[in-house]
Amino acid sequence: MGISVGSRSSLEQAEHQPSGYNEIEYPTHVNPDTHPDLLATMAILFGMEPAPVQHCRTLEIGCGDGSNVIAMAVELTEANFTGIDLATKPIQDAQSIIDRTKLVNVAVRAMDLLNITPDFGRFDYIIVHGVYSWVPGPVQEKILSICKENLNPNGVALVSYNAYPGCYIRQAVRELMLFGLEGEMRSDAVQKGIATLKLFGDAAPESGIWKTILQGELNRLSKLPDRITFHDELSPSYHPLYFADFVAAAKRHGLQFLSDASLRDMIAPPVKDEVVEQLKALARGDDVVYYQYLDLLLFRDFRRTLLCHQDVTLNRKGLRDQLAPLLIASPLTQSSKEPDGGVGFRNQRGPGSLQTNNPVIVAALQYLDDRWPQAAPFKELVAATLKHVAMEHHDEARSTLIEAILQLTCNHLMDLRSYAGSAIKQAGDRPLASSLARAQAKTGTVVTTLLHTQIQIQHERTRRLLESLDGTRDRRALVDYFLTQYQDIQRPGLSREIDKLVQEFGRLGLLIA
Repeated sequence: MGISVGSRSSLEQAEHQPSGYNEIEYPTHVNPDTHPDLLATMAILFGMEPAPVQHCRTLEIGCGDGSNVIAMAVELTEANFTGIDLATKPIQDAQSIIDRTKLVNVAVRAMDLLNITPDFGRFDYIIVHGVYSWVPGPVQEKILSICKENLNPNGVALVSYNAYPGCYIRQAVRELMLFGLEGEMRSDAVQKGIATLKLFGDAAPESGIWKTILQGELNRLSKLPDRITFHDELSPSYHPLYFADFVAAAKRHGLQFLSDASLRDMIAPPVKDEVVEQLKALARGDDVVYYQYLDLLLFRDFRRTLLCHQDVTLNRKGLRDQLAPLLIASPLTQSSKEPDGGVGFRNQRGPGSLQTNNPVIVAALQYLDDRWPQAAPFKELVAATLKHVAMEHHDEARSTLIEAILQLTCNHLMDLRSYAGSAIKQAGDRPLASSLARAQAKTGTVVTTLLHTQIQIQHERTRRLLESLDGTRDRRALVDYFLTQYQDIQRPGLSREIDKLVQEFGRLGLLIA
C-alpha cells in the first residue's frame, strides 16, 4: 500500500487559491529581517551602492494585512511602498489601517502575482517573505522573474523559503499529519493533525530516534497559533529546497546570491574556526557551495536569501572596510560599574547583557547609549572612541572597535544602519508619537515602534497616554487631559509620571517629535 500523501491531490486544486487565507487569516507582523534598511546595509557590506532607503521604492509580495509594509511607510515618509496579496480580506484590513493613519506613501492591492508585468513598475527593494515554498513551481518561477524584471539595477530582493536538510523532518511530520486527515481540510485540521502526531509520538518505541523527532516537533508546534500551523505545515503547496538549488534557479533568471539577511550567518556561523576552514577548502572558493555545506552541517530548515542582478560586482573580501558609510546604534545601556574597572551593560530591547573592562568597547557603548535609539555615523563613533586612547594605540583600538561592532551585531546587541532613522530620544514641547502606534494603542495592547519592532503595553492608562501624543498637547495640556479622563488621578506627581513615560516612549522608538 502506498501512502499517497498525494491524497494531497484533492488539496492541490487549491494550491494557488486565496480562499484559505480569507477564511483563516495568517497572522502577520513587522519583520526586522525584511526592512529595506537591512537589505541596504547588507548590500553595502558586500560592495554594492543600493538606493538610499529614505527615498526608495519597495514592493512586498504576500503582504497579508500590511503590518510589515505599513510600518515601513510610517517610518520612511519620503519613500514609497506597495504591498500585494492574493487574499482579499487581509488587503481590506490593510486598507483600513492605511485610511486610519492617513498614509499617502503606501498602497495595497489584492491581486495575483502572476499578473505582474514589467509595466507594474521598478523597485529598489522587493520582499517575498513566507511565500516561495508555499506556491507551485510555475509561481516560484514567476517570483524570480519579478525579482529580475521589476528590480532596479542596484536593487536588492529578499526571498525566504523552507530549506533542506532541516525540512526533511518537518516534511515527514507534515505528511503524517496530512495522512491522518485523509485529505479533509476542515477548521479542526490542525488539532486533528496534532492529535495524530501525539498518538504516534506516544506509541513510538522509546529507544528510537523517531520518538525524539516527533516529541520535538510536537513541542515546536505547541508554541504556534493554529492559524500559522494551518498555513505553514498543512498548506496544499509545500516545497522546501536546498540553498544551492535556489541560487541556481535565481541564476537562470539573471540574478545572483548577494548574502543572507543575517550577518551572523554570513560571517560567524556557530561552528569552530577549523571547521569553517575545512568547509571552505571543500568548497574551493565557491561561496554558494560553502554556504550549502554549512546548511548541511547545521541542519538548516529556513533561509532568507538576498539577491541582486547578475552583472553587479560584489566584494566579499573587504567587509570590514565597508563599515565606513554605515551608522551604528546599540540598545545596550550601562547598568553597573565594578571596582576592578569592569562595566556592565544590559539590553534595553530584550534579553542579553555584556560585561567588559576593555576601555575601547566601554567608550563606544557609552557614546551609543547617550544616543539610542538614534544611530551614530561609524566615522563619528571611531573619532569619539579614539579620544580615550593614546595616539600610538589608535590603529589597534580601531581594529578592536570594528571586531566588537561585528560581534555585537551578530549577537543582536548592535545595529548596523544605512540611515539615521526617524525615531528620536528626547520629546519636544508637544510630544508626537507615530500615527501607527497611536492607532494601535487605541484598539489593542501591541504597538509597532519606529525601529520596526513590536512591543506590548498592558497598562491601559499608558496606552491612553501614547494615543494622546498627537503633537497638539504640551505637558500641561497632557496633565489636564488625564485629569478629565480619570477622576481618581491626583495632580501632584502626575506631571513627573507623564514625563517619565514619555521618556520611556522615546527609548522604545515610538516618538518622532
